[in-house]
Amino acid sequence: MKKVLKVILIILAVLLVLILVVPFAFQGKITKIAKEQINKNINARVDFDRLAISLIRNFPNLNVGLRQLYVTGIDDFEGDTLVSIGSFDVAVNLLSAIRMENIEIRRIAISEPRIHARVLEDGKVNWDIMKETGAEEEEPDTTMSDFNTKVALKLLEISNGRIAYTDDSSRIEASLDNFNFTMKGDLSKDFTTLAISSSTEFVNVVMGGIRYLRDAGLDLDIELDADLVNLLFTLRDNSIALNDLVLRFDGTVAMPNEEDVAIDLSYGLDQADFKSLLSLIPAIYMKDFEDVETAGQLTLNGAVEGTYNAKSMPDVTLAMLVENAMFKYPYLPKSAENIGIDVDLFFDGVQQDNSTVDINKFHVELGSNPVDMTLNIKTPVSDMMVNGNLHMDLDLATLQDVVPLEHTSLAGRINAAMDFMGYLSYIENEEYEKFRADGSVQIDDLLYSTPDLPGDVMISEASISLSPKFFDVQSFNAVMGRSDFQLSGRVEDFIPYLFKDETIRGDFILTSGVLDLNAFMTESAETVEETDTVPLTLIEVPGNIDFRLVSRIDRMFFDKLQIENTVGAILVRDSRVSLDNLRMNLLNGTMQLSGEYNTKDIQNPLVDFDFNAISIDIPAAFEAFGVLQKFAPIAQKAVGNVSLQMQYSSYLSENMMPVLASIVGTGSFSSEAIGLRSSNTFNAIGNALNTSTFENMTLNNLGVDFEIRNGRLLVEPFEVIMGKTTLLIGGDQGLDETMNYTIGISIPRTELGEAANSAVNNLVERASSAGINIDPAENLNISVSVGGTFRNPEIRLNLRENTGQALQQMKEQAVQAVQEQIDQKKEEARAAARAEADKIIAETEEQADVIRQNASKAADIIRKEADSNAQKLIDQAKDPISRRLAEEAAKKLRQEGEESAQKIIDEADRKADALVNEARERADRLLE
Repeated sequence: MKKVLKVILIILAVLLVLILVVPFAFQGKITKIAKEQINKNINARVDFDRLAISLIRNFPNLNVGLRQLYVTGIDDFEGDTLVSIGSFDVAVNLLSAIRMENIEIRRIAISEPRIHARVLEDGKVNWDIMKETGAEEEEPDTTMSDFNTKVALKLLEISNGRIAYTDDSSRIEASLDNFNFTMKGDLSKDFTTLAISSSTEFVNVVMGGIRYLRDAGLDLDIELDADLVNLLFTLRDNSIALNDLVLRFDGTVAMPNEEDVAIDLSYGLDQADFKSLLSLIPAIYMKDFEDVETAGQLTLNGAVEGTYNAKSMPDVTLAMLVENAMFKYPYLPKSAENIGIDVDLFFDGVQQDNSTVDINKFHVELGSNPVDMTLNIKTPVSDMMVNGNLHMDLDLATLQDVVPLEHTSLAGRINAAMDFMGYLSYIENEEYEKFRADGSVQIDDLLYSTPDLPGDVMISEASISLSPKFFDVQSFNAVMGRSDFQLSGRVEDFIPYLFKDETIRGDFILTSGVLDLNAFMTESAETVEETDTVPLTLIEVPGNIDFRLVSRIDRMFFDKLQIENTVGAILVRDSRVSLDNLRMNLLNGTMQLSGEYNTKDIQNPLVDFDFNAISIDIPAAFEAFGVLQKFAPIAQKAVGNVSLQMQYSSYLSENMMPVLASIVGTGSFSSEAIGLRSSNTFNAIGNALNTSTFENMTLNNLGVDFEIRNGRLLVEPFEVIMGKTTLLIGGDQGLDETMNYTIGISIPRTELGEAANSAVNNLVERASSAGINIDPAENLNISVSVGGTFRNPEIRLNLRENTGQALQQMKEQAVQAVQEQIDQKKEEARAAARAEADKIIAETEEQADVIRQNASKAADIIRKEADSNAQKLIDQAKDPISRRLAEEAAKKLRQEGEESAQKIIDEADRKADALVNEARERADRLLE
């Protein structure tokens, strides 16, 4: 007996060792195979710390877990993390796993999931990561044919999650932070009861730049009976709470077939008081909400009924009524009284054009200031009809007596009266007389002060009148900090812009005595003083704005520049800001500027300007312009005035600074006289000649032609006079501070001192021994090759013959050498520009192809849907007459479907062609 017991104990010990050791022995190999297979089948990168397999953690179940799982994007989503999970554990029935049949999954636990779903402007999504396989590559799936998976799930847990959604095409951002989810039940049974609970600490929703929810709390509790055979789910005792607003709902959800989801739900408020609705307003909810005194009744109810499938959605109704409501902060003197709201909403899931929105009443008295609004919308799909009005007479000082505005001051008065009614087609067809849109806005003595702005905003007077076609800004006089604005003009097509995102047009006149642009670009005055620069961020110019601004600004401050007497026109159109012959005084001279700032490709914004500067002060220009410091550091040692003509283009970085390697420019500068002090290059030449002649130079009658390409400044040979000395200079230099110059010097020996002549005599002797005839009484002709860098120049001197034609010969040889050098650099720059241009066009054509392909797919869906609906009409006809009518209706449906499909294709072609044409224009600029 003892032997038997001993054997049993040994067997149990071995089994225990195997249970503990086997998972660890093989998990390294399993982890490697799992990573390889996953990455082979998806268009993303998947990595995880380890694959954990344990028989102890959930004994007698097998626990399979992943630790530190990451899914990151590639190509357009390079570097973006789609999913990261701290830990993912699945408990599986061990015996079912061994048998490999009816595998029972008992529990799933997910900890710290981070999900970021993203949609780009062109419609690409980062979750579409499965690789496509052609039909010819498909093989019979034998791996799952021998066993089935049985979901005997009893618990699903998600803890401390974050889910974010970003849609660049629709300007939508939404996120759930500290998201927790639990589902309990037994999914192995044909009929079960599921208990679902979820809590989210922070919910944020931003649409179109407007924040609808900010750090709202969201809780969900659902208890439902699930008939898993018939896929019928009955909801009972369910609630969803958003802040203090608790909504109860019940009903059924059924899935009678693979395509349809039948929904029959009704909902209503759990608490019928006004305070629960008030909790949704972030400014109030975040500030002493519990102390707010409220009164009034709130009713809200509705239903969701119908079928959800590829062709239809359920109908949604909502009715909300607020009566005799008020709220008051205990520490403020006034309250909001007589609040009344009456809203009805109907969404037709089958015929969406039958949907309506009715804000029948919105009334509030802020102190003694009434605000009234109504809005009714119908036929939103075919031709939106709007009917509404807004009336207010608001003393802004009263507003801060009603609502706490921390660190914010308001004063002044706004009187507004607006009425509008009509179909948007009236505006599109320019039938303005049919659309009623009349009103006016009058602002007097408005003062707005907040730490978020660099200075107080004061609008002494503003008067705006509205009509269906345009609104007139008759006057607008404002002061912000030390800046003042006077604006007048007209805005057209604002209704299509508001309702259909079409182009808005405007024509304005702007005048200002002082315009301090630095105040709009820095956080505080201290920031400017500390950094001595202006931190900028990339500004995208909307494509649906077409404005013309004629301006006269007496004095303008931008970065380190003080600009005076600015006069000219600024055009904002087609995602560009264009300057039309803008004239100004700056840097003790004048400048005339034309060109554009282009953001059609926001990933590669560019500037393209022609400017003509006259008598610009060199030290001031060097201090103001970083580009000059990079390309012409010698200007730091120069004094005098120069005139500059230049055609300039470059890409911009995310902080609005030029991408230096992309700068392309040609131009010339000239000056009557420039003083040059202690130039490293000329000091090196002076040291070689043992003379101080070049330490302080005055260059007269200077004229230089230059070109900038591929990060190098190419200087055409030019001649300049320094006293009785003639200099011939040409070559190139780069952003890396390297330089390759040839300098020809013709200088009388009488200009040199005794020490210099002694040094020159040594050179003369060496030249004579080489057969070069040097006449000591004549000018010295010296050829200087300059290399190295700005800080450490390397020079090489060569004496030239001093015969009558020696000077001209030296000039010709120097010009030829420099020209060959510049031609080589130009060809290198052209080759680099050609490669970059080809890359730009190729990438853009790929984007254009994607746009066309997506449009083609969308058009095919519309055609198929129209054809299906048309055939359904015909099939439902019971007799020849109704069949004939159905055929006519079906023909119209197909025609409308084809027109809609073709419209999508045409619009895609237009966008794609515009994108490619813009890329070709940019490429041409590089090759000019």
